[in-house]
Amino acid sequence: MGLTIIGCGYVGQALARRLQPQRPQLGLTLTTTRQERQGALRPLADEVMVCDATDPEQLLKSLQNSRTAVFCLGPKGNQQVDEEGYRHTFVDSFHCLRLLLPQLPQLRQILYTSSCSVYGDANGDWVDETTPASPGPGHGSVLLESEQLLGAINDRTVCILRLGALHGPGRDLDERLKGLAGQARQGEGNTFTNWVHVDDAAGALEAAVDGHWSGVVNVVNDQPIRVRDLVEQSLAHQGLATVQWMGGLEPQSDGRRIRNQRLKQLGYRLLHPNVDQSGVFSANQVP
Repeated sequence: MGLTIIGCGYVGQALARRLQPQRPQLGLTLTTTRQERQGALRPLADEVMVCDATDPEQLLKSLQNSRTAVFCLGPKGNQQVDEEGYRHTFVDSFHCLRLLLPQLPQLRQILYTSSCSVYGDANGDWVDETTPASPGPGHGSVLLESEQLLGAINDRTVCILRLGALHGPGRDLDERLKGLAGQARQGEGNTFTNWVHVDDAAGALEAAVDGHWSGVVNVVNDQPIRVRDLVEQSLAHQGLATVQWMGGLEPQSDGRRIRNQRLKQLGYRLLHPNVDQSGVFSANQVP
């Protein structure tokens, strides 16, 4: 079959762990941009390559024996990457892929982990895959441009999975939120957030590969949650002082609530349907 995961960061490595038992049948190849990570990835795959997806020679080599490519891209280095850093990582990579497709006739399936940030603000309303994407300037607009580059490929099966904010081992919400304990914060914390556990991000990708999904699929849990409620649940679980919301400087929008009906219609059953039911606030999730 031949399957390559381009980019083995948080989600890509989680997917590799799920696929690892099948790797002799899959012909699983993993790529990383960092040579020092090859050793850690080698037990998960048949082959590990250093690959910058904007480099035609490296990308061609990583995909030349694969029927399926899963792009789990992420900017290098510091997480605070500017718009040009995102453009290089995502847009330049997919321009490179499109140029190589005539040399990759065996590559029939392409999957990409995008982000629900492409929807932009919806004043707290519900959105789904039929809602026109309307990101503001910045990272969201770059990710939408990346989606459009892939969506214009009409001779391969292309699936774009729009992920919510990720949590799970290594990104435990209790650990991330405990520093807010007892603080006074501007605003009311009314903005909706949409989350997905890394196990479900990887599980949906595996299902998309097996089921030959196409088009756009939102990968989020069942219940959007306001920032205020998320913080208060976490701090209460930890026995910490709550946040005092001061009002003022409230965002212009209540954000968006993202539906996941298509994910369910395609047959995927969430392992972690809600943040308060997923072990997020369990001490055994602390990395």
